[in-house]
Amino acid sequence: MAKDKKKKKKKRSGGDDYGTFSQLIGKDTGLPSGVYIGEPVDRSSDQLFLGTEYREVLIPERPWGEILADIEHWTPLPFTHGIEMELIIADDNGNYPPGDEMVYRMKEIVKDAIKIMDQILYEGRSDFLPVPDYIRKKVLSRPYGKDDIEKGFAMVIRYSLPDGNVVDIDTFARDGNVTAVTYILELVTPPCEYAEELAYWASTLFLLAKITLPRDLHIIASAINPAAKEYMRGLSQADHSHIGSFKSDLEKAQAYCMIRNFIPHIIALTCNSPIINNKPTDVVKIVNNRITAPNCVRSLRLKYNTTMLSNNDPKHFPPYLNSGDQDTINYFLQVVQKASLEDGRFQDVFPFTDWGTIEIRVSDAQISICRRIGIALLLQAMCYKTRKLLEQGLWVPDAGSETIAYNRKTTIERGLISLFRPQNLTREHLAQYDPNFAEQYLGPENQPIRYMTQAVQRMFFYFKDELKELGFLYSPFLKPILQSVFGNVSYAEPPITEAEYQLSLYQYKLDNNEDPNILYDLIYFTIEYCQDPLNNPLTGVLSLPKEMRE
Repeated sequence: MAKDKKKKKKKRSGGDDYGTFSQLIGKDTGLPSGVYIGEPVDRSSDQLFLGTEYREVLIPERPWGEILADIEHWTPLPFTHGIEMELIIADDNGNYPPGDEMVYRMKEIVKDAIKIMDQILYEGRSDFLPVPDYIRKKVLSRPYGKDDIEKGFAMVIRYSLPDGNVVDIDTFARDGNVTAVTYILELVTPPCEYAEELAYWASTLFLLAKITLPRDLHIIASAINPAAKEYMRGLSQADHSHIGSFKSDLEKAQAYCMIRNFIPHIIALTCNSPIINNKPTDVVKIVNNRITAPNCVRSLRLKYNTTMLSNNDPKHFPPYLNSGDQDTINYFLQVVQKASLEDGRFQDVFPFTDWGTIEIRVSDAQISICRRIGIALLLQAMCYKTRKLLEQGLWVPDAGSETIAYNRKTTIERGLISLFRPQNLTREHLAQYDPNFAEQYLGPENQPIRYMTQAVQRMFFYFKDELKELGFLYSPFLKPILQSVFGNVSYAEPPITEAEYQLSLYQYKLDNNEDPNILYDLIYFTIEYCQDPLNNPLTGVLSLPKEMRE
């Protein structure tokens, strides 16, 4: 049972056939073709940066259309991955359309989406890139509509899975969990086997939303509507990842545990709801070109949406698991105080979905698709690290609900600049399972982690080998995620996420005597950063320390 916890370095008999992914895909773990290590970057005077010998990393820039057509060099994922993307639908002033009116309008929008998606797949359209043959062959029927009790009228894509099974995905509909007041548009990618496949579906569905929405309505990619007067229950937007095709329930349960350990780190990288009622929660302070804004809440969504996610009470935070049997499920529900899996699924991370996937719900909706795919790559690396530990007969370490919940709370408030503080967690406890995990999760004894941005840097140190082996480390999708903590960003010093980007937009307008309302900027950038999934707000040249490059 889950209560019994794990046993240190215990070798399992029998064992599954866990092969390394590089053996499967034949990838070299050195520098990919075209990646160049450039000039040194001096980080010696900034205590926030861990690691040594920072250098520029120049990643070749290829047009998205060229990458999409080059199927032979797509980046395989070790697990299937789908993303549910929630978007604000609002008018020119950020107001939600009346609910009764949207019942009719939403159905017409979905009808148009079905018609256009059919053209994209079978005829081609000049305003969409050609569908790669690999993707078209996985679509097993023409897009069709169906009525759903929760979602209303939805566009369905029938898609093939790697195991030969077939899944019907409600790819374009309103969010079924939202209140009756208004609607959130939910775009759902099919389960994908390649990073580029995932990016294709995400960008195509965004563009489909742009084209089908009436001119008086807009899609807005942010976790909170900045023009909303106050938080309304259920009206916040997230990105939900579904990771599947695990080899066993044990692997899935342990991958859940790995992700669970890094919930605060994921929040720190994805917080993106710092503004409500057209202003942040405090003055935006910028010190030495760093957007510190110490009292500006970074994720108002996570702060206020307490009914559809985990909470900060360690006694009832999703627990460590080492099985997927019924006793473990009952234990999970007992800890999170839910009567059924249907109620219990509203957690930061949940390993018991009806589709055999792990669902990760904690991420705020991102402005850019590029960042969404980058977070997906990070989650994939976490699951793959789990597979490798199991191959060695080792359990995933448990950072403990106290430490995870405490840092979850502080990171919601302050993002990457929050303090990182272990709670009743010792290096010795973690080291008995994995000394490397202990070193990176807490920092060396003579250099313990102090800030969340340092915790995230060490998280990347911990997963570096997996990121390299999978071909993710120098991916253009991972670049903005790495830039958030390692730099360089052309207009600000790290740490920086899309939350700081929103705050910097607000402050820029104030400094230039403009109306600081950033709604129109978000409307524009939602389209700008979805048409090309390589485009994102964190412009600049990536820099990495030796510890990440070698």
